[in-house]
Amino acid sequence: MRLYEGLRVVEFTTNIAGPTIGRWLAEYGADVIHVERPVYGDDSRGYPPMFDGVSAQYHTLNHGKKSLVLDLKDPEGLKIAKELCKTADIVLESNRPGAMDRLGLGYEALREINSRLIYGSISAWGHKGPYADRPGYDVIAQGASGMMYYNGDDNTGPVKVFCEIGDYGAATSGFGAINAALYYRERTGLGQYVDISLVKTLASMAVKLDDQRIYHRETKKTGSQGSNLLCPYGTFRCPDGKYIIIACSNNSLTFRFFRLIGRPELCEDPRFASNMKRLENTEILMPVLYEWLEKMGTAANAEKALLSAGLPCSRVYTYEDVDQDPHYNEAGWFADIPMPEGMALRTRRLVGSPFEFSADKPEYKPLEGFGCGNYEILGQLGYSKEQVDQLETRWAEAVKKS
Repeated sequence: MRLYEGLRVVEFTTNIAGPTIGRWLAEYGADVIHVERPVYGDDSRGYPPMFDGVSAQYHTLNHGKKSLVLDLKDPEGLKIAKELCKTADIVLESNRPGAMDRLGLGYEALREINSRLIYGSISAWGHKGPYADRPGYDVIAQGASGMMYYNGDDNTGPVKVFCEIGDYGAATSGFGAINAALYYRERTGLGQYVDISLVKTLASMAVKLDDQRIYHRETKKTGSQGSNLLCPYGTFRCPDGKYIIIACSNNSLTFRFFRLIGRPELCEDPRFASNMKRLENTEILMPVLYEWLEKMGTAANAEKALLSAGLPCSRVYTYEDVDQDPHYNEAGWFADIPMPEGMALRTRRLVGSPFEFSADKPEYKPLEGFGCGNYEILGQLGYSKEQVDQLETRWAEAVKKS
């Protein structure tokens, strides 16, 4: 039996975070209906990379789902949405807070017709507090969480994390929360509301208020190198222009590092006797570290020496390094996501979901096209093919006129 076999998920989501939760549920057997607005569909349909005008990113985020086109501003479209939610196990939505309530599709309205419903809302600021109504995306979450400020240094200014960490972080926490709610429902028979915030997700990773409030210690910007918590611990440039990560998280590892680089006397130096002492004397210790890197010549040589001593380390990977890495390949971390028929790109190769189960494997199916689920899903609700065609035409015309 698949992990989520028999579960029906109705998504009123767009962009990245919400669809990623639904994507992972679909990969493990859930029946996921991705509701899209007429004509334009999900915003991610315009995201690169594009092939013959079709977004590979959209199909990556929504593979394995059924696209259902509904005009939620039309009474008939709204009626259909409510009918779907009446029998759904999970509803996911990523609209501006209050939008679903105004449509009559908010949690309080839907729980009246489906007490077992698990309702997940994904937004920038969450659904409580004075900023709840603010629009927001990943880059805003990175800035408002404190992550971006401390990710840079005084020369660079605030630095954004390259990937959409707010979206994917919220998707990961949301996926976990939805599963916890499923477990609760298994024991009680009752669904519940799950509020997922991009800003809160990143702030829960980044913010350490005790540094100022209790220790009265300024949180320093470390840029690409170093750490406020540990030393020696960070990313260091090698003479060949590539980078090595050295992560000595305790005295045992640090003293082993000192012996590796031919400086065993540092193990007895009171300036480096503890992690706190090393943090206080980072400016003294760093030249010693870089002197050793200079002797190593390349990041590959440094990595080999560190690994031979059992020290946590890694070269800093590019996408090409990831693609060629034996561990990624032999551990089966890559997934080839199928694209729809007729698309020039047949599959999109990427790293799969961040979890693995012994009892089930992910299944990757393409999402065939815009509104591909209309006849099947509306047919289950009693609509004929002719009625579906009439609704599609009416909704498309209404959008073009608006």
